[in-house]
Amino acid sequence: MTTFTMPAQSEFIEIEGTSYAYRRFGEKTGVPVVFLVHFRGTMENWDPNMIEPIAKERPVILFDNKGVGETKGQTPATIAEMAQDAAKFIKALGLDQVDILGFSIGGMVAQELALQEGNLIR
Repeated sequence: MTTFTMPAQSEFIEIEGTSYAYRRFGEKTGVPVVFLVHFRGTMENWDPNMIEPIAKERPVILFDNKGVGETKGQTPATIAEMAQDAAKFIKALGLDQVDILGFSIGGMVAQELALQEGNLIR
């Protein structure tokens, strides 16, 4: 049984008129892992038992992409647009390089993000 709990309070960052919700925790140094959630999921859906071992070793960033969960705006119509929004979010945090972990539709967004932003994604 785990005693790990993910932060319950979201932070927000404004990007081109959209307020993106995210939670950043885990180690303070190292290349962050950005998690891209599944279809109809929010950052609330990540299993703490999966996140804990990663957060013990790496910075972790969970976020709700545009139009999902606590993030405002219109949900993009394509995977390519979702990847563009994820890239804007990552860059707005001032990050030069990240690892990404995507599940379900998040996996498709991760692949597209890697194609679009090869220098940003390790």
